[in-house]
Amino acid sequence: MINLSIKQAEIVQSSMDGAIQVLASAGSGKTRVLTERVRFILDKTKKDAVIALTFTNKASEEMQERLSDFDAVEDRAWIATIHSVAQRILEKYNHTIGLPSDLHIYERDKDRMELFLQSLRDDGIDIDDYLDVSDTREKRNREKVIQGYMDAFSSIKRELLHQDEEEVGQLFPHDDRVWKIFQDYQRALLDSGGIDFDDILVYAHDILTKNEWIADVYRAKYKHICVDEAQDLNKVQYEFIKALCGDTIKSVMMVGDPNQMIYGFNGSSTQYLCEYFVKDFSPHVFELKENYRSSKAIITVANKLKPNSQDEREAALPGGVTVEHSDDEFSEAAWITSQIKHLLSLKIHREIEGEITLKKMVVIARNRFVFSALQERLNEEKIPYVMKKGERLTESSSLFGKVLDYGVRLKLNNKDWVDGKKLYALLKTKVPDQWGNENALKKLSDSIPCDKIIFPQLQADLLIALQGMDADNPNMPKFIKAFNDKLIELAKTNVSDKHKLELERSADELNEFQRCWTQLKRKGLGESLQAFRNSMALGHLSEESNHDGLVLSTVHTMKGLEKDIVFIIGMCEGVFPDYRAKTKTDFDEERNNAFVAVTRAKRWLYISYPKCRTMPWGDKKVQNRSRFLSEIQA
Repeated sequence: MINLSIKQAEIVQSSMDGAIQVLASAGSGKTRVLTERVRFILDKTKKDAVIALTFTNKASEEMQERLSDFDAVEDRAWIATIHSVAQRILEKYNHTIGLPSDLHIYERDKDRMELFLQSLRDDGIDIDDYLDVSDTREKRNREKVIQGYMDAFSSIKRELLHQDEEEVGQLFPHDDRVWKIFQDYQRALLDSGGIDFDDILVYAHDILTKNEWIADVYRAKYKHICVDEAQDLNKVQYEFIKALCGDTIKSVMMVGDPNQMIYGFNGSSTQYLCEYFVKDFSPHVFELKENYRSSKAIITVANKLKPNSQDEREAALPGGVTVEHSDDEFSEAAWITSQIKHLLSLKIHREIEGEITLKKMVVIARNRFVFSALQERLNEEKIPYVMKKGERLTESSSLFGKVLDYGVRLKLNNKDWVDGKKLYALLKTKVPDQWGNENALKKLSDSIPCDKIIFPQLQADLLIALQGMDADNPNMPKFIKAFNDKLIELAKTNVSDKHKLELERSADELNEFQRCWTQLKRKGLGESLQAFRNSMALGHLSEESNHDGLVLSTVHTMKGLEKDIVFIIGMCEGVFPDYRAKTKTDFDEERNNAFVAVTRAKRWLYISYPKCRTMPWGDKKVQNRSRFLSEIQA
């Protein structure tokens, strides 16, 4: 066991007969405690298995890495996100609740919208009349209306109201059509052989609660459950965990920090960690407040936002906090770049381990739009940077890459007309009247026009290869080599520079496809094409870019990570806190966002805001500094 503080060791080594609640503030070592608790259970029980539920794939991989030195850890510790565990249950037992096999995950919002709208068109329904959109201005914003319903559908599922018409009516008292529209949306999903992300947890919960014998299969092996970032649980996630436990599993550990709950838009609430868990499991309660990560200066700022949330260690380094206001966002960007160049020129400092490089810095903003002036300035100064993204993979840009993506989807689900229509449109081919043909890719390859698309034979060969692929056990190395060779041969022919660039992008995207397949096998996530697609949809195969540039990140994508040097920009009212915050609950979550942003810093923190900002329509607007900044400087 690695070195633990007295309080950390007390938590890790506490009794396995009951539940544990750990309220752990930023930098207090909660990941260490969670990981070592899993190690302790595995070591002391000899045969019991553990489910460790994380909020992100990155967190689960970090836990797996820390436990990799423990023998048989893969057999006895199931470390994954809640969605990943639910998806595994759904794949194995979906037939028990009447669902079709090999369900396709629609991970893109726009695809789910199109699927829903097209299902209405196919039924001969006037969409504007159906959605009660009468105003001509609203018709132009139909997508906004649809998005409102999509958000409502998510709320229904996250609150587990998918079978309760009366409760849905109470949740949306001003729109008595929501229940019917929700039913139509669900029917459209299943008719196309698909589900959305919320369905994964809803259906897995249904499986466990309607088939006690299935839940018992998991309880027989997994006697202990540990939950990370439990402050971010929503109702369906919490109820899924309860369904896994039933009346049998008592050894449940939930670790979280109520001060870092920033996913309220997903239905998250600290109530599940702080109230329902206490009521349902009567846990032994522990607090971890000592910050082992941050300097004294950072801890002081954190405690101004959240009084008494952090305890300072005697050994903590002094650190530093700098606040700067600028005339506008452009001068703010100039100040930040000048500070970055100055820090790089220092090369070394006693408070920073190793050389000061861009990799040890991050610029955090509340929203992505705040970065535009800084990106422009970084380009001018030739400072390399990367925008940190979530765990979803970037969509392909070459025709070959798109055909490969949509072709795999249609291969797996020949009823998937959403992606099918996109594939036919890309290849300039007439869309079929009906979907569900098992030889759809072969038929499509025969009808590709030779004069309307780039490299038509390449695209036809790709579709034929996918059609003939064994979906359960594809020979992916052979497939990838064959098309890599074809791209090389095409590049040797007399093609234009534009076409050569297309081939270069195609080769890059084929390499990315290969990297993802290798990740699938390396992580032991499956052997089939369906396992590959689901793993991509769930973000299991994403990879942090290996770059040496400056990271730009929103608060949400930076959560759980830290850097020696942190810049927080755009710290003015309407930006941070966000202008959409209206209620006390909204502002409490915005305060949590500020707390998370500040506590990403290990040593030095720079906070800035512009006194004037250019609006999207060109006007300049005077800005007031953020209320949170006023508190920090008080």
